[in-house]
Formats: sequence, structure tokens, C-alpha cells
Amino acid sequence: NAGATKELEIDTEKDRDGRAIREKVLKTAAERADGFEDDKKYRGLNSYVDYRAGFRKEHSIASEKGSGAHGPMRASSNVRMTFIMDYKPDICKDYKETGYCGFGDSCKFLHDRGDYKQGWQLDKEWEEKEKQRKAALAKLEQMERNMGEDGVCVPLEDDEDDEEDGIPPACPICEKTWDAIRDPVVTKCKHYFCEHCALRHNAKEKACFVCHRPTGGTFNTAKEIVKRVKEM
Repeated sequence: NAGATKELEIDTEKDRDGRAIREKVLKTAAERADGFEDDKKYRGLNSYVDYRAGFRKEHSIASEKGSGAHGPMRASSNVRMTFIMDYKPDICKDYKETGYCGFGDSCKFLHDRGDYKQGWQLDKEWEEKEKQRKAALAKLEQMERNMGEDGVCVPLEDDEDDEEDGIPPACPICEKTWDAIRDPVVTKCKHYFCEHCALRHNAKEKACFVCHRPTGGTFNTAKEIVKRVKEM
């Protein structure tokens, strides 16, 4: 099996780590212990000759492992990745469903009556909570915007609602008519824009271009405008 002998090199290369450098120093010291003539050449910081190393038995890699004289120990490079998906958890079915098991404490399965949710259920609950949180935050920001100087809530003026259907004849930003716009969108505050203008304005300011209320980054397809353009 090739996976059993596979190596994962995450540390320094084996020929450049502290152990390799120390082995090189000890080897050089052992070779130059007897009758060495210094040639006065500089061979780097790690090439100084320890003349005592060749005569001392304790100066060896084996004896220095415990003391850590040649640096930290290398981590094991032999790895074997395993992954287990527990499609059949060892839970006692009788105890989980009824709360009673005939085997009692001698049952080899786990006595647990807890319910575990699937990943998609947890994600769905989180998305719903985030949606509610953003809606509450947008409502709070809207109340703060509508608050007067004396702390009294000022009633909103919905000029567009007084019109026949509340749909302007063109995009308020680029002033293009709806028949010339490909993707019209509508905000939560019922103001209509073309998609390009709405996204560009939302990147600069998180509020509606018309009423300056927070949009929450939500733009839905303006089905009323699409229907009107088709009827033209």
C-alpha cells in the first residue's frame, strides 16, 4: 500500500535541519581529530572544529536526543490519512425510541435518546435566524431615521402610494424608461430601479436612493414593471 509509506514534508528538509548540521560537525571533528593541519579557510558558522568531540563518547547523536543539544526533534513525516463516516452510529434503538432496554447496563450499544440534526437543517435554521436578525436591524434603523429631534416618531410620507399604481415612469437614477431597461428591481420600501443602478448605489450607500431607508441589500424582481412592459 503506497499510502502506508507516504511522507508529508512540513518541516525543514532532512539534509538542512539541526540534526543534519550537527552530524556534519561531529563527522568533521572526528576526521580532523588526529594530525589535522589548519588550512585557515572559513567554512561557515557550523563548520567550526570541536577537537574534543572525537575523544568523548557522550558526544554522539544518540546521547544528544534527550538533551536537545542539536535543536528540536523532527516531527514524524510518515502519515496515513483515514476518514470514517459513521452511517450507523452504535445507539440502542429500543432505548432511543422507548426509553427501555431489556439488556440493561450490559447492552453494548449506547443508551442515548437525544436527537441530532442534519447539516442542512442546521444551515437552514441559521439562515432563518440571520434573516430575522437583519429584518429586526433594518426595522430599528428605519425607526431611528424616522425619529424627530424631540424623540417623537415622524409619520412617513409615501408620495408614491398616492399615485395610481405607485410605479414611476422611469428609473429615478438613470432616468431611462422601463421599456429600455432589461432587469427592473424593487426594494422593500416599494421603490423601483434598474438592476445596474440599484447595485451600484448599494455599493456606495446601503440606503434607498429615494427615501433613504435601509434596503438590507435586498432587491426583488419588479414583476409589475415586467408585466406592464409586456403589455405595451
